[in-house]
Amino acid sequence: MSQYESLGFPNLSEIYGLPPEALGEPVVYAAARIGEVDREQLATRLLKALAKVAPQWAGALDRGSLTLDSDALGRPLLRLGAKPGPGISFSQAGELLWGALIGGGQVGLDAAREEDLAPPYPYARVFGPEEWDWAWRYCRGRTASAAALLWTAKEAAAKALGVGFHSLNPRDLQVVFLSPAFDGLQLMVRTPGEVKTWARPWPQGWLALAAV
Repeated sequence: MSQYESLGFPNLSEIYGLPPEALGEPVVYAAARIGEVDREQLATRLLKALAKVAPQWAGALDRGSLTLDSDALGRPLLRLGAKPGPGISFSQAGELLWGALIGGGQVGLDAAREEDLAPPYPYARVFGPEEWDWAWRYCRGRTASAAALLWTAKEAAAKALGVGFHSLNPRDLQVVFLSPAFDGLQLMVRTPGEVKTWARPWPQGWLALAAV
């Protein structure tokens, strides 16, 4: 399934699926305008979409009411009645609220606008020279685009690990380019462990998904 294939929820501005070849498990993700859909509504619609591509979650909404909680470090937790639901992640960028669900394990999602990473952003404090070199060349010298690409990959990996940047410095994470994949980029984020990551551009910047 292409990540650009609609899963049939027209009230969302976008809802896509990413096949398990990208991150090891099927992922669905979506963007909705802030104020039109809240996090629980977005999670409910994503769960219906996930059930189409991850059979273990078929009928998940029959297991109990859907609620959102968070752990001690702020990672969102989805619960179905008294039981845990699939891994979930959110990101806000501009007027959009993004959300993602994964069939198994944990997912991290981040979206960033180029305008939020434009000069005089402190690039050298956040990005290492090797990752900056390939991202800057890939983005054809567009500095803010390269920064958005790298930042979303790092942030998505940190969210998937459940630590955010509470115990990691962005320079502790290195983004490695692997190959083009699924109309985006297959990446690896070294923490020094390895986190599968995928990124794609969107009109205002970049979005990345990571899984552990």
